[in-house]
Amino acid sequence: VEWNVASISAADFGFLFAFLPLVFVLFYFPGVTVLRPYLLIAASLIFYSFAGIEHAIVLVADIVWVYFIVTRGSFRRSDAMLYAAIIPPAIALAYYKYAGFLITSAFDIAVPETRAQFSLFLDVLLPAGISFFTFQVISFAIDRHRGEIDVLPSLPTFATFISFFPQLVAGPILRYHDVSGTLLTLKSLRMDGDKIARGVGYICIGLAAEVLIADTLSHYIEPYRNAPELVSQFTAVYVVFAYSFQIYFDFYGYSMIAIGLGALFGFSFPHNFNRPYEAKSPQDFWRRWHMTLSFWIKDYLYIPLGGNKAYVRNIVIVMAACGLWHGAGWTFIFWGLYHAALVVTYHFTRNFWDNLPTLFQVAITFVLVSIGWILFLYDFDGVYTFILHAANSADSQASLPSLEMWIALGVAAAICFFVNFEKFAENKSNNLTGSFILNVTLAVLFVVTLIFLDRSETFIYFRF
Repeated sequence: VEWNVASISAADFGFLFAFLPLVFVLFYFPGVTVLRPYLLIAASLIFYSFAGIEHAIVLVADIVWVYFIVTRGSFRRSDAMLYAAIIPPAIALAYYKYAGFLITSAFDIAVPETRAQFSLFLDVLLPAGISFFTFQVISFAIDRHRGEIDVLPSLPTFATFISFFPQLVAGPILRYHDVSGTLLTLKSLRMDGDKIARGVGYICIGLAAEVLIADTLSHYIEPYRNAPELVSQFTAVYVVFAYSFQIYFDFYGYSMIAIGLGALFGFSFPHNFNRPYEAKSPQDFWRRWHMTLSFWIKDYLYIPLGGNKAYVRNIVIVMAACGLWHGAGWTFIFWGLYHAALVVTYHFTRNFWDNLPTLFQVAITFVLVSIGWILFLYDFDGVYTFILHAANSADSQASLPSLEMWIALGVAAAICFFVNFEKFAENKSNNLTGSFILNVTLAVLFVVTLIFLDRSETFIYFRF
């Protein structure tokens, strides 16, 4: 199944030099601090409306509906009220993201009459980031029902929490307790030079990761993405690892941008990555990759299913759900099951695995994870063609990677494993000379990124 995805991006000249500066100035403008929640709601809805008014209506409907239900006096005592809160947003997610997949799996839509019959479900424009904000409204309702949110926020505060544009379309997936302190003091918040410097640092580094690294690798693997029959054994190695670094720097880059944008407005978002390609096992990988999703699945799915009491069953269920969250397609489900197999295999072999040299543990985990990303790059036909031609290179029409392509891959690998982006992004130095050098470096990096910004692609995770 393929979807048209509504595209809005922080890696855009209009966003960086018009939308963001205007919202920033108005946010800190003297005399209007009491209007800050309404300003951020309006700015977020305008930002999201570029993807389509219909999708903004879905977002607003989710916010209003969930808030209306959770503020009922009987909500915390009634499971029925909890279901009433979370089922409509889940239905909206199912319609926009999964209805087409279910129909194409059950019916032959190549028949014109069948396609016409189900056109309402097939010709759907997927709202960017719908999985992210749906998970946030659901987690808020569950936390309130569990008694973890004692004091209900006002509707404007809740709407700001769900719709805040830096994290709206590609995360991180926020919990209310992550940002409640800032939300509740938004009107009295003062401009903090350190937070703004931190925000600028994260934005510069995130944009560079996306535009200079992820988009460069995407450009190089594009011919193989469109024609897997061009792959040889040698080329297959390049595609596997180039795409692995592409998807990492793409999502990691946007997460950095989101953290930076949040910091500009006084928020401290949780980190979504902790050097995942240095994980020592498949289990460790999921403690480091897309951490806000991993914690969400653990708290709201894995533990309610019984957690470790039925380890294998629950790992299979949650990883299949994780795959389905990433995309409505059998390849995504298979990707989730592939990771379930890795995690379960590690679970039963950990006494052997953990005694391997650390370098071996990291290398094996990285290779296995990278191989799995091929299910994101191709559909099943493409995967079959890719494997067939990789295994029979003599029969392929192979186009070998150039030296330039291998250099780009090597640079990406070196940065991934040996550069601490967060240290630079924090934009702190103990002396004036160090601070000057750091700021000049960030400025040069930003300028270089701007030069290539017009080739920037839509962030991969927008479709999730």
